[in-house]
Amino acid sequence: MRKFGDHEVHYIVIPSLFLQADIANRHGLRRGKGLSIVNISVLDAAGKGTACRISGHARNLLEQLAALEFQEVREGDAVYYLAEVRHADQEVLRFNLNIQPAGAEAFELAFQQRLYAED
Repeated sequence: MRKFGDHEVHYIVIPSLFLQADIANRHGLRRGKGLSIVNISVLDAAGKGTACRISGHARNLLEQLAALEFQEVREGDAVYYLAEVRHADQEVLRFNLNIQPAGAEAFELAFQQRLYAED
C-alpha cells in the first residue's frame, strides 16, 4: 500500500492460477502458466473505494514493454481494477501506472516484482 495525498493505493500481482476458474471466467480473465493478474484498488480519505482511470505498462529488465489494460470491477462498495500481464519464470517486471481518481489529481505508482510461472 502507498499513500498519495488523501488516497491509499493497494496493489498486488498474483499468478492467474491462484484464481478459481469460475471467478476468472466471471471477470473475463485468462488463467495459465506465465500469466499474472495486477490488482489495484484506490481508497479515498474516508476509506471507501473510489473510481479511477488507470493506465500503465510493465517493463522487464531487457526494457521490453507490455501495455496494461485495466478493467473495473465493482462488488458492493469495493472498486478495483484488474489487468493481465505475461511473463517468464522468475522474471522481474517494473510496473509504472498513472492513476487518476475521480475529482482528484493524477499520480504515478511505480513498483517492481519478481514473478513466477506456476504450473
